[in-house]
Amino acid sequence: MGPATSTWPRTETDSQRQALLEAADRLLAGMPRRSTGRLSVVQLAIEAEVKYWVVAQKHTDLRDHFQNLACEAGKLAPESRPVDAHTQLQQEHDKLRKHCQGLEKLLALYATAINELTLENQALRDQAIEHRATVTPLDRTRHSREIHC
Repeated sequence: MGPATSTWPRTETDSQRQALLEAADRLLAGMPRRSTGRLSVVQLAIEAEVKYWVVAQKHTDLRDHFQNLACEAGKLAPESRPVDAHTQLQQEHDKLRKHCQGLEKLLALYATAINELTLENQALRDQAIEHRATVTPLDRTRHSREIHC
């Protein structure tokens, strides 16, 4: 039993009215099954699987009850409000952008390290060519033959 059903003053026997109260509970809890989850009368009708005019003209008391509860829910702190799909996608997009920025910084760091290692490697090769080498390069052809045999 959610906020719409528990605060409604009487027990409903009409299946349409019960469906509206249950749909209102789901919307207010942020757990829609059929609608976008926004707290509007249109989404209430979609969630309850009834025509809009049924909510807007036939069951005006339930409509007003839902709108009052939706208004109160709108006054909640932003972090406690149910998040609709669009807002959730925006939040995920922001997280991915931050992650991507972190990867770009890491890539720049790796590129710098590779460039420095390349320069050091070239300096060692130049020393080996000048015969002042303190590091003797391995013969790659001999080494690779030994591995494959």
